[in-house]
Amino acid sequence: MKKILLIEDDPDIREMLLDYLQGEGYEVLALNDGVSVCKDIDVSEYALVLVDLMLPHMNGFEIIKKIRRVSTIPIIIITSKNSDADKAFGLSLGADDYVTKPFSIVELSARIKANIRRVSTYDSHASIENTISLRDLTIDLSARIVKRGTELIDLTRTEYDILVYLAKNRKRALSKESIYQNIWKEPYYGNEHVLNTHMNRLRSKIKNGNDEYIKTIWGIGYKVVED
Repeated sequence: MKKILLIEDDPDIREMLLDYLQGEGYEVLALNDGVSVCKDIDVSEYALVLVDLMLPHMNGFEIIKKIRRVSTIPIIIITSKNSDADKAFGLSLGADDYVTKPFSIVELSARIKANIRRVSTYDSHASIENTISLRDLTIDLSARIVKRGTELIDLTRTEYDILVYLAKNRKRALSKESIYQNIWKEPYYGNEHVLNTHMNRLRSKIKNGNDEYIKTIWGIGYKVVED
């Protein structure tokens, strides 16, 4: 049984999600703040984290940062904030996806399943291949790490998965739709904001001086630069 960590201070939303997710077959630990996450809870036991941004004592941004120091577990933001800047900031800290209140619980359930499935898919593929070389980058599929020489490049799970997908399809220009559907495992409905935020962060992290590793193909999407 997959375990989900839910951090939501609104009791009505928390209970609604708890009942629904348990009915879907998940084991759920529901908390009303993030203090326990940082003190007593081993996030490695969980398949996914759902976290509200507006929480007492410690906001969702701080929780995401603390989780990302120790784990690549998928994180979905639940937010009442409509600001693109807040969503982008949460994604830049390492969150994988978000839903905005009021949200469809069916849509949230689909996003949960997609993120958990994505982790399982990429972990199983890693056992088939060992490494991928992209110029001076080495992608270790078993350890899920990226290095330039001996330097470890700190990527979130989503950034890593995007890089692997691009590297495995290096001869092709990949559409945004193709990238989104293969990484998030759900239909693409023009969700450019989520993809663009992760892509911009990835490009910034792997860039070496003026050398770009991912180029934009206008009107299509993205392609890795091999020379």
